[in-house]
Amino acid sequence: MIRHYLAAAFAAAALLSAGIASGAAPGVSECMDCHGDKTIEMSLPNGQTMSLYVDLQAYRSSVHGKGSCVTCHSDAKAPHDKLKKVSCGKCHGDAEKSYGMSSHGILRAKGVTDVPACYDCHGKHDIRKPKDPAARTFRLNIVATCLRCHQDQAIEKKYNLPDQKAMAAYEQSVHGLASKKSGLTGSAVCVDCHGNHAILPGDQPRSATHRQMIPTMCGKCHPGILEKYEKSVHGKGMRAGIAESPVCTDCHGEHTIARVSDPSSSVSSRNIPKTCSGCHDKEGISTRYALPKKRFSSYMASFHGVAVEYGMTKAANCSSCHGVHEILPSSDPASMVNKANLPKTCGKCHPNAGPNFAKGDVHVEISAKKSMGVFAVRVFYTLFIGALVILFVLHVSLELYGRWNRRKEKPPGGNGGPS
Repeated sequence: MIRHYLAAAFAAAALLSAGIASGAAPGVSECMDCHGDKTIEMSLPNGQTMSLYVDLQAYRSSVHGKGSCVTCHSDAKAPHDKLKKVSCGKCHGDAEKSYGMSSHGILRAKGVTDVPACYDCHGKHDIRKPKDPAARTFRLNIVATCLRCHQDQAIEKKYNLPDQKAMAAYEQSVHGLASKKSGLTGSAVCVDCHGNHAILPGDQPRSATHRQMIPTMCGKCHPGILEKYEKSVHGKGMRAGIAESPVCTDCHGEHTIARVSDPSSSVSSRNIPKTCSGCHDKEGISTRYALPKKRFSSYMASFHGVAVEYGMTKAANCSSCHGVHEILPSSDPASMVNKANLPKTCGKCHPNAGPNFAKGDVHVEISAKKSMGVFAVRVFYTLFIGALVILFVLHVSLELYGRWNRRKEKPPGGNGGPS
């Protein structure tokens, strides 16, 4: 039962004496006669209590502040005991429908109470428009709103959600820093990728984060890049239903997206070879789609690969030659690595590049079958240098042994000559 029920009854009596018939719908001021009391509470079945206090100023400043309590609490009569649960869908039908089909809504309909309802994200009597900086759903506040649940380790464990590291990674990502530190409202926040009311797990086809939806999702903010990607061999493969075709998150990451200039970025100049080899070094992928093999090892054995390994950021990497989002097969006339285009591609770093740059293999696989000349030279120098090292070690060992013997034969206290 509600504490101060007697006070509510007396207030109702006062309203009746003023000419308001019993059972009439009260106005805001009449409701606040009781709900303006900070001590008013309701006992819960678990033995705890819930405050029934309403901050009138917060309500008046809310998006519903010009209306009446009975707009939402249609069963509110004076006096009353317990009101029915408010249905936001009376006014927000589309949002309620989307929410009902979401992960949150499905669990909530089953009686699960530790998943968010409308008021957990939007508030109760203090709901504000999303463009209001004080709103929980204001773009710069959305991350904090979502983290109220997603930073709870008990909830994380119960529903197998991404761990705390993923949440912290977003805050340090290019999107998180732009939003939190720079205050850029155009930067991507949770709802831009996961949706707002219709949030679903990424393995469901209707999810905004389903693999085939990711390019479109990222393209909302990066339309120019999406256009290039769609024309690329990766984009065409993905649209054709080839699951192994990379999408944005395969190269850039998910919550960990960093600037290209950041050494920790998976697409920084030094990390690109490893990122690309994540797919191109897989035996199953290269065999299934007839792709050249050992691209990573042959690149790392080249001058460019060695230079990148030792930190030369200007040395050519995969994207320098093949492109970034507009990657095409070498057989395509528009491809940067098409034979006809190689002089131009190489000319970006080598201004005097001519037709000879298109001759021979770029990725040289050092083996007797693939490149006998290079293989023979490598074997010769491996044996030659190895022999030199052995002879050098032998020479030094013999010299040290001779010195030790001469020192041993020398009599103590003299040089060994006549007295």
